[in-house]
Amino acid sequence: MIGCPQADRKQPSRTWAGLGLVALVFTLTTVLTWRRWPDVLVDFGFQLYLPWQISSGKVLDRDLMYLPGGPFSIYYHAFLFKCFGTSYFTIIISNLAITAGTVVLICRKFLAATDRLTATIIGLAVVLVFTTGHYSETGNYNYLSPYAHEVVHGLALAIACVALLDSWLTKVKIRFAAMAGLAFGLVFLTKPEVFAALVVCVIAAFILCGLTQKIPAFLAKSAASFLGAAILPVLTFSLFTRAGLHAVLFPWQAILGKSIEKNPLYQWCLGLDAPAYNIQTMLLHFGGLALIVVILAWAFRRKFESSIQRIGVIALIATLFALASGFNWVECGRSLPLVVLTLCFFLGRQYKTVAAFPLLWSVFSLALLAKLGLYPRIWQYGFALGMPAFISAIYLLLWVLPQWLERFHVRSQFFRATIALLLLAGFIRLVILSHIVYRDKAIHVGSGPDTIMAYKPERSPVGPAINQALDWLQKNTSPTATLAVLPEGTIVNFLSRRVNPTSYPAWHPPELEAFGQRNMITDFQAHPADYVMLIHRDSAEYGRKYFGQEERFGKELMEWIGKNYQPVYLIGEEPLINDRFGIKILKRLPEKKKLRSGISL
Repeated sequence: MIGCPQADRKQPSRTWAGLGLVALVFTLTTVLTWRRWPDVLVDFGFQLYLPWQISSGKVLDRDLMYLPGGPFSIYYHAFLFKCFGTSYFTIIISNLAITAGTVVLICRKFLAATDRLTATIIGLAVVLVFTTGHYSETGNYNYLSPYAHEVVHGLALAIACVALLDSWLTKVKIRFAAMAGLAFGLVFLTKPEVFAALVVCVIAAFILCGLTQKIPAFLAKSAASFLGAAILPVLTFSLFTRAGLHAVLFPWQAILGKSIEKNPLYQWCLGLDAPAYNIQTMLLHFGGLALIVVILAWAFRRKFESSIQRIGVIALIATLFALASGFNWVECGRSLPLVVLTLCFFLGRQYKTVAAFPLLWSVFSLALLAKLGLYPRIWQYGFALGMPAFISAIYLLLWVLPQWLERFHVRSQFFRATIALLLLAGFIRLVILSHIVYRDKAIHVGSGPDTIMAYKPERSPVGPAINQALDWLQKNTSPTATLAVLPEGTIVNFLSRRVNPTSYPAWHPPELEAFGQRNMITDFQAHPADYVMLIHRDSAEYGRKYFGQEERFGKELMEWIGKNYQPVYLIGEEPLINDRFGIKILKRLPEKKKLRSGISL
């Protein structure tokens, strides 16, 4: 059986040593990256603005339309704002608590299934690679300030569900099935892709129960308890909030209605823009990893009886370490589907004796990779969708393969130590890459508990420009003045505490496709803001020109704004014309002036 060694069981104080190291590293990385996690303009503003508005009495899917996910995260944060005050700091503390709890849960479950070394490396991987990773120009792809909290909350709840399913299988108690069902229902209210992956894992858990327990009455009662508990969150939200069932189901309608074949961004995200290349790269990375395993297995079959043999092994390890230190670890996720399939093969063959949690985890991680398609990765959306698979790979390399290789007389302790060393080299490489990005975030945007760190002016003009816009709004507009920021900029609404009176805070191609451009224009005209702020935003990733330059992308609205608003302040360059960044603020014309021919933008 692939289980936990008794040595660790007998010394509880030693089992906590690894978790203590993980906690120390988590604290250190949090301090070093403090408030630098989000992007000051893209996406993250929603995560602050929408809960603020919900806490002020607005209703999701009636007063505010939101595309990325379900209602759980927004209403949870609105509750926090009600209890502890409206601020970015409130969100930070919540995210720190949720992330820390998730890391502890992962470490403890893998410690129970493996040993201290494996659990510690897994914990360090989650902390160093994923929680505060910053591998591209855009922030938001981390657990402390994500682009959509639904994915992080959904992942945390899904991991809790997997852990409870493991307890249900090992302790044979129906109450754990009910608790897992409750977590399952909450995941349904977060991100569809996380829920879909969890469905596969739940099915696997019940199949495993049927194959191992062979108690039909227990299985039936467990299924009833699971489903009954799962429906409670959905019913509670639908009946006791004003948003209703449509807000719960809308993310599923939106994701099923996406025209992936017409969207360059989704094509790239799924690897469908270059399928042959992506498949070839996946095979190449997997082959390289397999070659390293074979070389190490061959090397550690020897007894190192001579000095030359020992020097040769040391040289081999040094060479591999040098190669690992120079490898592009940002792309190390390429082979994850094949790696996790390999793990599922090993664990599936021993399903009667293998620990339940790693098996369920591997199934969940493989299903979660489906959203990444032919381009599996640990960065961008992979910070959440690829994390479980990355952990599965570590479990395979540090625990499953070494035990399997022992039958071929490979000394597993040396094999594991070398793999751990190579992994740590990769973690360090990724931390360095992240901090190269983080060190350029030195501009304070906002103030007090709302402060966000943005890039220095020499790297990006966005942070200083938003500060200038906030300063102008503070000095020249009433605190009750309304503001619409186009095509995106809800962070300005939140930091200035200026409400957008329309129901559609963002105007991107996915929103226009999901909600209908005509509906959005009608709503904007029916609820015009006192001020309109145009912020430069490149939409080339969606296959569009700049906002307002195409009929299908805001041209009619921009023409209407030109007739009903007048420019009052320009920061930087004219926005939405070329690749130069700028912000333009316009003020709504008095009624009598609207009869004139209009003012050009």
